[in-house]
Amino acid sequence: MNEKPPPYNPAMGPPPPGPPPPYQPMPPPPPPTQIGFIGATPGASTTIITTQQPSYGSIPVVVQPVQGADVIVVGGCPACRVGVLSEDFTLAGLCCAFWFFPIGILCCLAMRERRCSNCGACFS
Repeated sequence: MNEKPPPYNPAMGPPPPGPPPPYQPMPPPPPPTQIGFIGATPGASTTIITTQQPSYGSIPVVVQPVQGADVIVVGGCPACRVGVLSEDFTLAGLCCAFWFFPIGILCCLAMRERRCSNCGACFS
């Protein structure tokens, strides 16, 4: 148990080799060659004509303007379109929930009644 732990810096091996040898320079590119056309006179300028890419047809898009924005209120009254519907549990639904618990709760939820806060109309 009196052994010392190994050193944190491992023993250095032989020194790394020197810098890499210099690279050979690339040979110069060959001079451009003249391309001759049949019937072309030497020293005359050549005109290059470019064209647009072909169009393969377009699809007409018809945008119809919006005719007055209708605002639809979620939970709004379908009769007067002013009030908001509130949900109430019916007496029969509450009795079913009490007497036939746990299945009675489903009956209670199915027997809800919606009443308009403005005109008082009932929807089931």
